[in-house]
Amino acid sequence: MIRMFALVGLAIVVVGCAKESPRDAAIRGAEHIQYYGCPSCHTIPGIPGARGTVGPPLDRMGSRTYIAGVLPNSPTNLSTWIQHPHAVHRGTAMPEMGVTPSDAADIARYLEDLR
Repeated sequence: MIRMFALVGLAIVVVGCAKESPRDAAIRGAEHIQYYGCPSCHTIPGIPGARGTVGPPLDRMGSRTYIAGVLPNSPTNLSTWIQHPHAVHRGTAMPEMGVTPSDAADIARYLEDLR
């Protein structure tokens, strides 16, 4: 009987730890932003050294209506844009950086918090 309660308690702890907060995703997003070199082209609040002027500043991304002027701003659309900008807007200067789907979702989460 005691073993059963111990196992149930352990299962509750494991499940509780498996839940991830949006803040965790945003923290990873900031790390991915650095990893993929986004600061070399964009000014991004909260990212050290992100003072690029090739692309637009990414301040207030969470408040914007459109991404690249053509795609309604949503977490899914932002993630798609980050992964495949040329599929969204032919001729964009933004390069395809090989961003993975999970990394793009984390980056989108970070940018969504910029309001």
